[in-house]
Amino acid sequence: MATITNAGVGSGNDFESIIQAMLSTKKSNLTNRVTKAKAKCEIELDGVKKMKSALNTFQTACEEMCKANAMNTHKVTTSQSKDYEAFKITQKEDCSNTNFDITVTQLAQSEAVTQKFNTADGFNNSFGAGHITIDLGPETFQNDRGEEETRERKFEIDISEGDTIELVRKRLNKNDLGVNVNLIKTSSGYTFSVDGGTTGVDTTNMKITATPSNPSDTTHDSISVFNFDRSSDTEVNAEGNRVSTSGSKWAYRESKDAEILIDGESVTSHTNQFDEQISGITLEVLKLSEKGTIDDGNGNVTTGFKSYSVNITTDADEAYNKMNKFVEAYNTLQSTLTSLYKHNTYSEGKNQLDGGDLAGDSQVKGIQNALQTMISRFNKTDDGGDGSSSGSNKTIFDCGLTLNKDGTLALDKTKFTKAINESFNSVVNLFSSEDGLLKEMSNYVEDYTETGGLLSERVDDIQKQIDSWTDKEEANTVKLEQYEAMLRKKYGNLDSLMAKYSTSSTYISQIMSSIG
Repeated sequence: MATITNAGVGSGNDFESIIQAMLSTKKSNLTNRVTKAKAKCEIELDGVKKMKSALNTFQTACEEMCKANAMNTHKVTTSQSKDYEAFKITQKEDCSNTNFDITVTQLAQSEAVTQKFNTADGFNNSFGAGHITIDLGPETFQNDRGEEETRERKFEIDISEGDTIELVRKRLNKNDLGVNVNLIKTSSGYTFSVDGGTTGVDTTNMKITATPSNPSDTTHDSISVFNFDRSSDTEVNAEGNRVSTSGSKWAYRESKDAEILIDGESVTSHTNQFDEQISGITLEVLKLSEKGTIDDGNGNVTTGFKSYSVNITTDADEAYNKMNKFVEAYNTLQSTLTSLYKHNTYSEGKNQLDGGDLAGDSQVKGIQNALQTMISRFNKTDDGGDGSSSGSNKTIFDCGLTLNKDGTLALDKTKFTKAINESFNSVVNLFSSEDGLLKEMSNYVEDYTETGGLLSERVDDIQKQIDSWTDKEEANTVKLEQYEAMLRKKYGNLDSLMAKYSTSSTYISQIMSSIG
């Protein structure tokens, strides 16, 4: 704006007040429409952002409930003592009520060989040059296309003249096959071990081939001491276990599967995790069962591994708590939408502007109505969770939910618990399966919340309008500055002219006065 001066000083007339009054009128004419339109857009933008945030929060709540195992509220209890945990159980999505006895009789272990290098036996810890190859045997696997393929598992390292057993260990450990080489320094020398790294019967067939560059080198320890061949260095004993032969330098440990007894029946796994053997759960063994006395019921008492009972039951209270969190998320969304949609009231024909940021907005009402319709009309065939087509249609109202007049939900704990206890899987599938209610609602809301979605487009459109009104405000500011400059020039000229007239009038009065 132009610098404000005190127009009219020369002539003594209050031209400044006239200028300010004319500027005020001009500003009002130029800016009122722009300011009100921009303010309205800004309120709408704020309302759309609030709506998008509320929908995002609700969608997150739906997605959390739809995650695998999210609604699995079975409770697992075992007879293990709090001081001794032989195994732990994790529920899967298709977990169901059951009970059985478990005994952990064997943990999985990997194939390994160990050899002692004693100073008293002439070990100098300085090897001759050569190379060492470790071969774990071929491995069968499925490729990305589901086809079965076989690959070799071997690697080789070079040994330089004078290398120590510490350097040999370090170089062998630089492999990508999972082989672990360990070394313990003792008072008599070293204990050196090679672990195949993969647990389970026959998962590896270890062979170590050490080839000296100069077999006649007597100055250094020969790397040939690392040679190991299972076919010649081990044998199967009377108990059926593979052990070292009497002439082998290596102490051999065979690989084993983990073994458990379920209701007395043997179940094995290459690892300590049983993922597919027991439907609905994953079981990981941590320790062997405790030893105790076993009574076969016929008066025969022996000592052996203890058996632990496992009971899996529906946790209806936890299922109710999770469902209630969804109900709270839904009601919060409905409350936010209702607040945004609230109409303005009028008093004596004047808008009180006391409504929501999106007062009377059709999009808000459309979302509310769509969600309420989904809830009231959604039904799903009660197949008990087994995917069969037989069964009756089940609605959310069969599970203790009610839709209130204001559009919010209420959850009856007694009815919901009864539905869960009678048919757990069908209730879970009704809400959180891929074609369940929560997934349908989440997909609907995502059309509004996703990047480039309906609300993102609306935000962009409103922002363009705001930017346009901002441009008009800046243009109006320039117009006002030009208008003020014009007024000051005009009234400045008038002030000068009237000041001259005043001076001339005073001069004439003085002359006339002297003549008189």
